[in-house]
Amino acid sequence: MLVKWRPFLFAGVVLAAGCGDKGVPPVEEPVIEEVADVPSKVDLSSYFLKDGQIAHFVGEGNEFASYKARTVWHDDRHVSVYEDNGGTVMARTFRVEDERIVVVREEGEQYENYVPSDGELESLKPLYTYLQLPLKAGQSFDGWTVTDDSSSVETPLQTFDHAVVLEKIGEDGATVRSYFVDGFGEVKREFVMDNFIVSSMIERIEEPAR
Repeated sequence: MLVKWRPFLFAGVVLAAGCGDKGVPPVEEPVIEEVADVPSKVDLSSYFLKDGQIAHFVGEGNEFASYKARTVWHDDRHVSVYEDNGGTVMARTFRVEDERIVVVREEGEQYENYVPSDGELESLKPLYTYLQLPLKAGQSFDGWTVTDDSSSVETPLQTFDHAVVLEKIGEDGATVRSYFVDGFGEVKREFVMDNFIVSSMIERIEEPAR
């Protein structure tokens, strides 16, 4: 809570014996005025790594659960992420809007960099929503529900104390969870079907070659 101090003029005249009609100087007393907290605006672009960085994920439960994700920024609103699991490369291009992130392009077997032509990125239509504000527990979008907005998540890279957890339950009863952290993006994902679990966790971040 922000506290603002404002002087309040408190004046009184006190007559003292032998002092004639001399007045007492005004006394200033602080008045506490409550100002409501203003929530800071979330910069959704911070849910991606920097241009050229490569995140390495270690997986369990499936041979393709381990992968590396390379981030390429096209401009300040559009970014592509290339996921290489050793079997194929999936490329997704995202658009960062004020209140959400949408996927505008999704291609499998993408072994070369996507190089859009002038004006192409803005012309692409959203395919689905990737993240949407507010990232608060109980909020839902596109079948996803935010189940926790301040979760502690242990990964080989480090322990994150304030992860946002998204969860979706498929028609087959399988549960998919994604863990997002400001400044990193997705740091963990899980697929759970009965007692079968496939997970991927961030292990290290490789800086672009110079």
